[in-house]
Amino acid sequence: MKEFEQALNRARSMVSGDNEPVSHQAEPRPTPTIDGTPSLSAALAKGMDAPAAPRDYPVLEAQYEKFRENFGSTGPNARSVDGAFRILRTQVLAAMRDRGARILGVTSPSPGAGKTVTSIHLAMACARRPEQHLTLADFDFRRPAVANYLDAAGFKSSVGFFRGEGNVGEYMTRTEAGNLNFLLTDRSSEMSAEFLAGDRMSQALDYMTRKPNSIVIADLPPMTGCDDTIAMLPKLDGIVVVVAAGEHSFSEVSRTIEQLPQEKIVATVLNKSETHSPYYEYYY
Repeated sequence: MKEFEQALNRARSMVSGDNEPVSHQAEPRPTPTIDGTPSLSAALAKGMDAPAAPRDYPVLEAQYEKFRENFGSTGPNARSVDGAFRILRTQVLAAMRDRGARILGVTSPSPGAGKTVTSIHLAMACARRPEQHLTLADFDFRRPAVANYLDAAGFKSSVGFFRGEGNVGEYMTRTEAGNLNFLLTDRSSEMSAEFLAGDRMSQALDYMTRKPNSIVIADLPPMTGCDDTIAMLPKLDGIVVVVAAGEHSFSEVSRTIEQLPQEKIVATVLNKSETHSPYYEYYY
């Protein structure tokens, strides 16, 4: 594990140099309209149907406890895993707040690093704060996995929306508590880069961040093998990079970090380490 911590530090120093920390302030987002659907205030003023509120979304049928059992949140490692993700939550939310940021992408150098599991754990940890409004979105359209990890059912595949069918609110689901929403797909698509870079993605992100204290956690494709995540970068306010201990070389980590805007990197996560809990490094 020490070698990978050193590799992360070297990769960070290569791209950051001696520069002062960058303060990134996201531009205010305009009041959203989704495919001509008016904002709430405009809809009420005109006597039209308003966009669906979170409580109007159907409850996602999901096996949350099974996910926790399968991925370390129960049993002998539960305390260390939960504690690690609470720390990551606190650091990420603080960094996002300082930057005025709302869209967080989670990626990795290559498949299998644990980015999807990290995305789910982080979303669940953030949702424990009742004042926080979260949407977990599966935007890895080539290999969508969030629904599979949660054994989810009762949702419409978001691929339909990105192909031009309906409004994004029709594809949203939520937890029973209501402050964690989902935009999921169980259908892959070769149009992944086009979806991520397109106008419909911008519309969806505006819709999901229209309320105060709203954050989107987007599970994105890995950096190698396609340009999908690169296409999404202009729409992201923050990025978490997940690295698998013993599986990624220094050159892979370095190449991944070099492709990302340094001012948007919020944290790196060293996953699958011998300590049984993730190792984190934060960027400010």
